[in-house]
Amino acid sequence: MKSLIFERGLLIGGERVVLSLFRASPGFVLERRLIERDQTTFVQVLPITVPYDVQRFAVADNYSKELAPLYYEVRRQLLESRALG
Repeated sequence: MKSLIFERGLLIGGERVVLSLFRASPGFVLERRLIERDQTTFVQVLPITVPYDVQRFAVADNYSKELAPLYYEVRRQLLESRALG
């Protein structure tokens, strides 16, 4: 089972990109959804074992520049959630 911690999206050039951070057993999972103009949807799932996993994933993202504020918020939420236990 997983519970949603954070979810935000942006419209970029006619495509919608959504980042969702979940608490899952035994840790966290980041989902990146790309929804194209014709509603075709692609989902990438990143199991997070260390906070640096998000940084590596973000750097490889074609929209990393546009999504930088969202990735920042994901990292902040992740660190805050880890601090709370």
